[in-house]
Amino acid sequence: MILLAMNASRWIPSRMVLSILEFTQQTLGMVLWALRPSVFRRPAVRLVLSKQIYFTGIQAVLPIALAALAIGLTFETQMRSILGSGVEINVKMNKLVVLGELAPLMAGVIVLGRSGAAMATELASMKVRGEIRSLYLMGIDPGQYLIAPRLLGAAVSVPALTLVFQLVAAGLSPVLASFFIDVPLLTQYSALWNTLELHEIVLVFLKSAVFGLLISSVACASGIFVPPERTWVPQAAELAVMRGLIGLLGADIVFAIIHAALP
Repeated sequence: MILLAMNASRWIPSRMVLSILEFTQQTLGMVLWALRPSVFRRPAVRLVLSKQIYFTGIQAVLPIALAALAIGLTFETQMRSILGSGVEINVKMNKLVVLGELAPLMAGVIVLGRSGAAMATELASMKVRGEIRSLYLMGIDPGQYLIAPRLLGAAVSVPALTLVFQLVAAGLSPVLASFFIDVPLLTQYSALWNTLELHEIVLVFLKSAVFGLLISSVACASGIFVPPERTWVPQAAELAVMRGLIGLLGADIVFAIIHAALP
């Protein structure tokens, strides 16, 4: 019995590693298959892309703005109570934590919860109903029609939502905070503008685009590569969110290391 338990404890991690590697290979293959240069020349694909940008990006502006307002206001008041009224240190912390880290991460998490789960559920439902097979039979490439617009739509939407988060958190939150605490608005805005550096801006929006591509690719793969059974439809959404969240955190760590290595 002890030997069986030891063998089982070795087998379970090995199976998990193999499952992760298999899913990663399937996801990368799906992305390379779908994202070809000629895909977006087709009007039908561009129409689906515009719908994806509307659903993933435009409809998420309000929750992103509310989250940015709450986080920015909380950060503004709490940091001044901890660090004092010094403008320079507060601006540096705001830029590093809120604008550099929380903005792309929160945009990614909200898109993952809204659009990632919806993508996985929709594609899993289409697979269960045989609609993806029907596209094949009609001569339509599902990678071009279903996958590519979702990948690009999220890769465009997450950087745009990150910008909305940054504008609200850095622009509107200090104004609201000034009703409760002493905030030198013009001095703070000027100091923030002067501390911005091009390589940091590029890195944040590159990270946001990678987050969007990661979310959509994991969500699409979680919906496409499930057994064609109805019980897997809700599980596809759960898998998409859990895998996407792990991927977001892992990618965020990689970009944090890159940022630390930059001069």
